[in-house]
Amino acid sequence: MGNSVGGRIAINGAELYYERTDKTGKGPVVVFESGYGWDMENWEPIRKRLAGSVEMFFYDRAGVGKSDKSDGPLHSLQIVWNLKDLLQVAKVEPPYLMVGHSFGGINVRLFAHLYPDDTAGVILLDSCHEDQNQKMVPLFSEQVKEEYLSQFTVEATLEEFEQSLEQVRGKSLGNTTLLVVTGGTQPHHTAESMREWLNFQMELAELSSTSEHVVIEEAGHAVHLDNPVLVTSLIKKMIIQ
Repeated sequence: MGNSVGGRIAINGAELYYERTDKTGKGPVVVFESGYGWDMENWEPIRKRLAGSVEMFFYDRAGVGKSDKSDGPLHSLQIVWNLKDLLQVAKVEPPYLMVGHSFGGINVRLFAHLYPDDTAGVILLDSCHEDQNQKMVPLFSEQVKEEYLSQFTVEATLEEFEQSLEQVRGKSLGNTTLLVVTGGTQPHHTAESMREWLNFQMELAELSSTSEHVVIEEAGHAVHLDNPVLVTSLIKKMIIQ
């Protein structure tokens, strides 16, 4: 697994837990942003496959995993400010390859937009899209819709999540290298909502003039857990570009 260091650092009123692996050779630091309510352990299948080949940075957002809850806002802009401060205090130097899953995709998009000079590339793993609550959620079955809307109790509220979606609206990634990875098998969707989701994923690939879109047919929303071998190889490919 390679050696790692970490701990808790006070950032804007909350102690955030992080781990970083040894620096190995050249290349950007791979920074991982988890999906909503998920702690850093969800990256373990990727971490063990990348160990020894790249430097990695994992952390738990405020209110998740081993990090403290915060009395401050929990929308993406605050998350990105917290992450930027955490990287600086932990002395993790750019450039960064930002990898975000689901809600984490919103956060890494905003980070890359705000700090383009620090960003070597962006990988969006079945990432959220700013129009999903307006256009996709109404197409869910009633049960899935209820489950989706009731999930926002772990960190950001539904209102803060929707603020996050608006915070990335209209923000281009310029020519930052971008990889969009989409899971092609998602049984919680209706045919109509899945069609909308795939359209969203294609729109995400248009955020940069230097982009690629990969659909992993036999993976669901958690593409990095369903096919960690392929996702790891895509990360490695991005690193050497």
